[in-house]
Amino acid sequence: MQARILLCVAMALTAFVYWTGLSGPFLFDDLPNLNPIQSWLAGDATWQSVVFGNASGMLGRPLSMASFLLSAELSGHTPYAYKLGNLVIHLICGLLGWQVIRRLLHEDPRMSAHADLLASIVVGLWLLHPINVSTVLYSVQRMAQLSTLFVLASLWAYLIARRQLNEGKTRKAVFSLFALFPMLVFAGLMSKENAAVAPALCLVIELAYFSSNGTRNRILKTFFGLALVLPAIAIAGVLLINPDRLLVNYAERDFTLIERLLSQTRILMDYIGTVLIPRTPLLGLYTDDFQPSTGLLSPATTLASLAALLAISAGAIALRKRAPSVFAGWFFFLVAHGVESSILPLELYFEHRNYLPSIGLLLAVVGLAILLLKELPTNVLTPRQLGFLAAGGFALSFAFATNGRAHVWQAEDTILEQGLKHHPDSMRAQLLRATISMRQGNTQGSYDAFADLLSSKNPRNRVVGRLSWITLDCIRGMDVPPQDLQRALAEARPNLTMSEVPALRLLARVSKEQGCGRLTNSVIADGMAFMIQRASAQPEKSRSKWLTRFLAAEMFLHAGRLPEAQKQAEEAWKASGDLPVGTLLSQIYAMRGLRSEAETLVLALDRRMKPYDTAGRVELGKTRALLQQHK
Repeated sequence: MQARILLCVAMALTAFVYWTGLSGPFLFDDLPNLNPIQSWLAGDATWQSVVFGNASGMLGRPLSMASFLLSAELSGHTPYAYKLGNLVIHLICGLLGWQVIRRLLHEDPRMSAHADLLASIVVGLWLLHPINVSTVLYSVQRMAQLSTLFVLASLWAYLIARRQLNEGKTRKAVFSLFALFPMLVFAGLMSKENAAVAPALCLVIELAYFSSNGTRNRILKTFFGLALVLPAIAIAGVLLINPDRLLVNYAERDFTLIERLLSQTRILMDYIGTVLIPRTPLLGLYTDDFQPSTGLLSPATTLASLAALLAISAGAIALRKRAPSVFAGWFFFLVAHGVESSILPLELYFEHRNYLPSIGLLLAVVGLAILLLKELPTNVLTPRQLGFLAAGGFALSFAFATNGRAHVWQAEDTILEQGLKHHPDSMRAQLLRATISMRQGNTQGSYDAFADLLSSKNPRNRVVGRLSWITLDCIRGMDVPPQDLQRALAEARPNLTMSEVPALRLLARVSKEQGCGRLTNSVIADGMAFMIQRASAQPEKSRSKWLTRFLAAEMFLHAGRLPEAQKQAEEAWKASGDLPVGTLLSQIYAMRGLRSEAETLVLALDRRMKPYDTAGRVELGKTRALLQQHK
């Protein structure tokens, strides 16, 4: 009863400290992901196009999108509606986490007597931890939350199956392992791909708590063979046969695979420090300025971080039998980072990646504290009293810190102010600064933000800063000389990234809508073609490259240079197979009188296009109309 009361108090306190932040704004990729829901509410899109039309990740994350639809249906397309849903999911994750951890602790001889109470402490600390603010109050990060929810549910199912095996209830255990567990993991994968770590987390649990009585169980061997070994072999096969399928996007990053892996040692240690001792003012969204490691000694903290991770891992292995929860918690933390902190070419650092892993780290800390307290001589307070005092102190400090962050997250400008203070070289922060300044009618503030980008040591920042400066000149109706664009092109990098693409897209849109004086559509199209040529060594399948070709094709088309538009669109279509690219190419074929090519492409697009893709079918209708005109 005491454990449940403590858990309920922690959940109530969590709701209280987060409540202020529910009125905060949409952020970054919220709108690209959630705007289709507004179209659905207005009757301009089908629910299928919203749920299955999202391009996030490898699987589209339809379950997360369906949950956003539910929030919008119940409370409207507002940040409050989505953030309230996120808070509810956060609390449900806490309940599931409690069920998992209490079962784990019942298998730990040193902690089993107070398993429920200690589980409440672990989960209470996790619910209140300020690092989770950037997940709970960032609408689109519901994807990470739902993935965590289903991973925790799948671990609960695994632990139930383990108990059933021990009790000789084989049929029930088989159902839990081979039906319920896969369904929960599948639901997690349909929320976000991080759920792929669930089978490996089961192995961590098995090694920590059950290795002495389960290693010869045929059912478990079959389970791990199907859930862990076969997928691992499949991934290894992809990396050997077609590595570009997983790694091609390194071509649009400013770091290599090796540099990413080296950098993750420093990042993981930084995550650990943040979980153990939250540095609230330093937390936030603007970590795109994190500098990658280029060698073990560049910077020297890379080698030190690697040594620290290895030392902690060795210590956890040494304590496996004596303190299994330390072993389980530590390797839970590492394995849970196995998707976003490993070989995939993702951005280096995001604190929301700790949403699931931090549960393991807190479990390890509590397990280690119990081990030390039992051997610590005390004269005034009993070990139990000392433990409760420490847990209560941390919980209160976390609550105050989380509430402070929630107040900051009430408004975009306060989030930005804190970010700029600690990350002045963040491109993300400077572009948001410019956007807010424009919204407020403060044109000079926007120019100041772009000036800061132009003075950056990062050449990528300078290119985007120059392109953004030109776009602002166009918005203000200035006669922009082509030489301004040439200055940006002079610093163009040998690879295109998803930093340049939005800047080029905005410039193209403004130019098409209102013009840029002497900086014509034709000049801008030539500039894009130059950047593409500069990136000639970059793989064509790199998303940023074919998207830039797509933009160039649109600009050449608006400039009336159809042959150049066709060339860029054909290359983009060949590299991507993207339906909007194919539709544009079909329209160019029709305009040029290439009837056979246009009709063939229209048939191919019609077969691939989903029935609910209303926008795509409208564009395809334009191609058919053009074909009728050119009969």
